[in-house]
Amino acid sequence: MTSRERVNRAMRGETPDRVPVWCLLSLEHIISRGMKNGLIPRSIEELVEAECLLTKRYNFDGALIYLPGNLRWSNIEEFIHRSIKSVPVGDTSNIFEKADPETWDREDIHYKTEQFYSSFLARDILGEDYHIGGWAADGFSRAIQWFPSLEEAMMATVTDPGRFKALVNYFDDVSIAWAKAQIEFGKLESIQISSPYAGASFISVDAYKKFVFPSVKKMAEALKRLSGFSYLHTCGFIGDRLELMTETGIDGLECMDPPPLGDVTLADAKKRVGHKLFLKGNIDSVNILLQGTDQTVEKTIAKALKHGMPRGGYILSTACSVAPQVPPERVKRLAQIASKLGVYQTDT
Repeated sequence: MTSRERVNRAMRGETPDRVPVWCLLSLEHIISRGMKNGLIPRSIEELVEAECLLTKRYNFDGALIYLPGNLRWSNIEEFIHRSIKSVPVGDTSNIFEKADPETWDREDIHYKTEQFYSSFLARDILGEDYHIGGWAADGFSRAIQWFPSLEEAMMATVTDPGRFKALVNYFDDVSIAWAKAQIEFGKLESIQISSPYAGASFISVDAYKKFVFPSVKKMAEALKRLSGFSYLHTCGFIGDRLELMTETGIDGLECMDPPPLGDVTLADAKKRVGHKLFLKGNIDSVNILLQGTDQTVEKTIAKALKHGMPRGGYILSTACSVAPQVPPERVKRLAQIASKLGVYQTDT
C-alpha cells in the first residue's frame, strides 16, 4: 500500500495496512533541519525541496505544503522573516468602527493553475505515492488577524458582534475560494482548516457556536463537494467542544493537545468522536519529543497507537507542529515504532 493510499484510507475512517505517520512541521524546523547550514530559503524551490526532503527522511506518509499557492519566482524571504519573528497582525489602518464588510467586493477572488507552482513542484519531487495537502485559515481566524491586535479583535466580538460577524462572513468567502483553488487548481488532496483562536483559552463554547462553527461548516461543505478532505487544526484546550467541532462536517481533527498544553486525551477523543471523523495528533512535541527521555518517547508513541488505531481513522502525529529543535532521530521514531506496533491484522 502506498503512503498516499494509507493516508486517504485513514482520512475516510478506514483501516489501512498500518497507521500512517504524518506530522506538521514548523517553518523553523523545516529551515533548521531541512536547509543546508540552516539558512533561510531564498526561493520557493528551496523551501519546497526542504519540506519534501524531511518528508522522505522522516518516512512520513504525507506532506503539508507551507506555501501551496506560489508563483515560480516568488520572493519568500519577507514572508519567512515575518513568520518567524512575529505573529501576523492586521494593518493599523483597519478601523473596525468604520468598516462595512457587507459592501466589500468579493468579485476579484480568482485563481489560476500557474499560481500553484509550489504544489506541483512538491508532487514532482515526492511522486504519486505521497498524500499532499494544503491549508487555509477559517473566516473567523482571518477576521481576528485583520485587527491591529488580538485584544482589539476579541473585544469586537463582544462590543459589536453584528459587525464582527459580517467581517467573518466576508473572510469566509475569501478562505473558501482559496481552499477550493488548492484542490481544483493545485491538485492537492486535503485542506487543513487552521483555526488557532477557537480554543477555550480564547472564546467560550457559546462564542464558538456563533462565530466559528458556521465558518468551519461552510468551508467543510465546500471542500466535500470537490471530494477534498478537510480537517480542523485548533491548538490548546478543546475538550469542551469536541462534539461541536465534529458537527461542522469536517473529515478530521488535528492537534488534540494533551496536558499541559491542552486537555485532550486520545482515548477520550477516540471514544467521543473517533467514530465520526479521523484523528491526527496528540503527541506533545516539546515536553515529549524534545525534552523527554528515550523511554518516555517510546512509551508515548506506543500509547498513542494503542488508543488511536482501533477501527482505523488515526494518523500518528505530533499534536501541533514539530518544534524547531526536536532532533531528527526523535521524529524518525514515530515511523519506526508505527511499522512495528501500528500494523493492522488482516484475515489473509
